[in-house]
Amino acid sequence: MKYKITMFADFQCPYCYIAKNIVDRLKKEYDIEILFRGYEIHPDIPENGIRSEIYFPNAKQKNIQLQEFGRQYGLEFTDITEMPNSNKALQVAEYAKSVNKSEEYNTAMYEAFFFHGINIGLIPEIKKISLSIGISEEEVDNVFYTDKYKNSLINNKYFCRDNNITSVPTFIINDQVVLVGAQSFENFKKVFEELKK
Repeated sequence: MKYKITMFADFQCPYCYIAKNIVDRLKKEYDIEILFRGYEIHPDIPENGIRSEIYFPNAKQKNIQLQEFGRQYGLEFTDITEMPNSNKALQVAEYAKSVNKSEEYNTAMYEAFFFHGINIGLIPEIKKISLSIGISEEEVDNVFYTDKYKNSLINNKYFCRDNNITSVPTFIINDQVVLVGAQSFENFKKVFEELKK
């Protein structure tokens, strides 16, 4: 049986990255097609980003909690010192789907932010990351010359509003089951087995 999973996520969300890793592991056992849809969770962050301790007064404690949580999944998160505005990175993510580079692009973005502390909201950084997975600087520029991909993000927001989706990650499996949050490997498997019946 094939499982089609729509994943609403943001590159600023560590739980989205952890959940993506869980789904990637599940692909070894199940036939899974995943569709990423960007959902910007902090649109109020300035375009060039903001220091984490300004945006989150308890940023140091959050970093410690994130690192402890990540280690449970074999992920070593860096200290997040700056919160980026993810809108432009998410626009390119919408484009990446059209050239069959969604998986590689998303992984590269998550790793750039959570492992290397790169400000993924800056266009020069987005271009470097995109180039590393085969999307050219010209392609990135073209994303921003049109409102097409910005409108895709707006449409994603409308879909979430109309379907009572208020947080990320959120997964819609075979248009039937909704899972919210960084669900465990076992919880995904349970849903898959139920859908088989």
